[in-house]
Amino acid sequence: MDRTLPAQARVVIVGGGIIGCSIAYHLTKLGWRDVVLLERGTLTCGTSWHAAGLVMQLRTTPIMTELCRYTAKLLEGLAQETGQDTGFRRNGSLPIARTPERFVEIKRLASLGSYFGVEAQVLGPSEVKRHYPLLDDSKIVGGAFIPGDGQTNPVDTTQAFAKGARMGGVRIFDGVAVTGFKIRKGAVAGVITSKGEITCEYVVNCAGVWSRHLAKLAGVNVPLYAAEHMYVTTEHTEAAISGLPVLRDTDGYVYVKEDAGKFLVGAFEPVAKPLPMSSLPKRFEFGELPEDWEHFELPMSKALEMIPILGTLGIRHFMNGPESFTPDNRFIVGEAPTLKKYFVAAGFNSQGVLSSGGVGKALAEWIVDGEPTMDLSEIDIARFHPFQVNRRYLHDRTRESVGLLYAMHWPYRQVESARAVRQSPLHERLAKRGACFGEVAGWERANWYAPDGVAPIYQYTYGRQNWFEYSAAEHRAARDSVALFDQTSFAKYLFQGRDAEEILQRLCANDVAVPPGKIVYTAMLNERGGFEADLTVTRLAEDAYSIVSIAASQTRDFERICRYIAPDARAVLTDVTSAYAVLSIMGPNSRALLSRLSKDDLTNEMFPFGTMREIDLGYARVRACRLTYVGELGWELHVPTEFAASVYDAIVSEGDAFELRHAGYHALDSLRLEKGYRSWGHDISPGDTPLEAGLGFAVALDRKQDFIGRDALLRQRDTGVSRRLLIFTVDDPQHLIFHNETIYQDGVVVGRLTSGGFGHTLGRAVGLGYVERQSGLDSRGIVQHRYKIDIAGERVSATAHLRAPYDPDNRRIRA
Repeated sequence: MDRTLPAQARVVIVGGGIIGCSIAYHLTKLGWRDVVLLERGTLTCGTSWHAAGLVMQLRTTPIMTELCRYTAKLLEGLAQETGQDTGFRRNGSLPIARTPERFVEIKRLASLGSYFGVEAQVLGPSEVKRHYPLLDDSKIVGGAFIPGDGQTNPVDTTQAFAKGARMGGVRIFDGVAVTGFKIRKGAVAGVITSKGEITCEYVVNCAGVWSRHLAKLAGVNVPLYAAEHMYVTTEHTEAAISGLPVLRDTDGYVYVKEDAGKFLVGAFEPVAKPLPMSSLPKRFEFGELPEDWEHFELPMSKALEMIPILGTLGIRHFMNGPESFTPDNRFIVGEAPTLKKYFVAAGFNSQGVLSSGGVGKALAEWIVDGEPTMDLSEIDIARFHPFQVNRRYLHDRTRESVGLLYAMHWPYRQVESARAVRQSPLHERLAKRGACFGEVAGWERANWYAPDGVAPIYQYTYGRQNWFEYSAAEHRAARDSVALFDQTSFAKYLFQGRDAEEILQRLCANDVAVPPGKIVYTAMLNERGGFEADLTVTRLAEDAYSIVSIAASQTRDFERICRYIAPDARAVLTDVTSAYAVLSIMGPNSRALLSRLSKDDLTNEMFPFGTMREIDLGYARVRACRLTYVGELGWELHVPTEFAASVYDAIVSEGDAFELRHAGYHALDSLRLEKGYRSWGHDISPGDTPLEAGLGFAVALDRKQDFIGRDALLRQRDTGVSRRLLIFTVDDPQHLIFHNETIYQDGVVVGRLTSGGFGHTLGRAVGLGYVERQSGLDSRGIVQHRYKIDIAGERVSATAHLRAPYDPDNRRIRA
């Protein structure tokens, strides 16, 4: 290890676990040499040393699979490159199912493997037993074998990354604690350590379970909480044959791997043990927590059921160590939205080893290029909200989130812990109407409404869930009469000042230099032309705009706009989310209903689509926006919060005459799918461009003002796209789709669905998905091919559409 701290470095990485060492290694691969890595104790002394070392490629999302696939490939050659053995071997993994529904989940994952190029063999019970002879196959209904998976030694792998980093010029110091940060003009400028200060341009916080505390020293929010993670290793046995695949019995909450002639049995139990960091000593290096056999009894009993020989073996060691978990079980990666050049890589909840190479590469490229080179939005630190660092919230959510890693990943599954954090002012009124609430960004939102006598509780399945017909009725109300949606959770900003237009013109792909009262649908793009945000921008006055985004992106979008407001600019962005409730009144009867409550002229001539007016409604003055996300005539009503209840009551009091029905977000989703409306984070993301997504109409490429991403779009327009978002309708109305199903074109894998649901008007499932062809796409002929969608191993016929299968000419919207 190096001994004398430098006074300056380009990058300082804090944390000497497998992630920090991987980032250092990958920075050198990009040509950066002036890198310092600081470790408070000794390399691997935190979480890395007691990780189980599983290496799996196939995950439930594209970016996670990409990160893990790259890691497995990198580990194949890392030992030879560095001269440091890693213990990596591809002995395969074997997820098994005790129930038919879990088998569906496994088959869906295996089907997705065909899109990613990951081999996954679906097996019956006897075939599973051939791969794992010690298994009691009477306990299972099936499984899958993934031969490219395997295991590695976490300590040796970390040391290999560290050695490779040193070979590239990185200086590594152990025994150095970071005690603070120097900040200048909104950017990190240095680190303060127990052995002096280092001036730097970039900081990367990779401190594992201590990352939240370290980030707090810089004023950065990192929603992270520790939990006790337990596994046992048995005594040596001839039965632990080298080469046995890693067994994952998620129904039994356990994984089992062969470990140098022993068995290692680990668990993700359904109710975890959160661990306040205050309970750990200040110097917790290679530390272990007390054994808790009572807590481990449930998963261990499940392991004994599945592998009976375990009951004959003694336990050599009970390992219990702290690991960090996030509120949504996804990683925390990226540049802090509130502090420039301060990066975080944390919250890997036992998945740090299997994603270490991919995360190291992704974050190193982000630092060097100034923005992500791949779509990292689902793990981006900017997705979190300030309230999510609340200790009680994190403690309560962590009790559940650990178990969710191995719980059934049901479609539409809702978290149960740390609920009722944020509520619409209409929450209690909606609850009395039978609302079944889901949660997004802490908001309680009505997903569907139960009729009288029916409990508003989910009953999960991969088939038609208990709310299917109730949501269908809500869907039909929006199409045939009128529906009321509470969309108060929208993120809402007020942008004011002389320079507001100029800043938005730089940020937005569409032209927002419009007259007051005009609404513009637009995107904020990155330099590659990919979607960073999906917005509606309404001009309120010459020097004022209203900006509306999705609830999940409230912090992300706000901070992105703020970063482009120069210190001397005359512009102020204010988050007014809590100031307004939003009621969407949608359907052919919406005008007639609202006209009962307002004397303002709502005719198409006086109030055309895409415009905003302030109108009287009941006893209130509200901002009415003629927009739709359902494909029908309708208005979004932005109501000052204190008036929300009275406006709602007025609408409901007149609603019976027009067959008004309350509708939830499941109906909203099925309605928007029939219209092919895109959803940010699913159908459009930082890796997708408007031209690929079929949203070129929302980009003003020929306007005078330049905007971020314009050059990339111009190049793409000239060369043509190699991928295109299509709308698919499944020919057989009995089949359901959700998302991530593989798309086949003429028998060849060409893409995957990014979202899906059932179109109740069309009477069949509808999905959106990208079709990819490296040789380019013929937009006119692309829908003429024969398409099939792989649903849990069954390929079903589907019809492709470039235009919305419902009301493609938008006549109902403009009625």
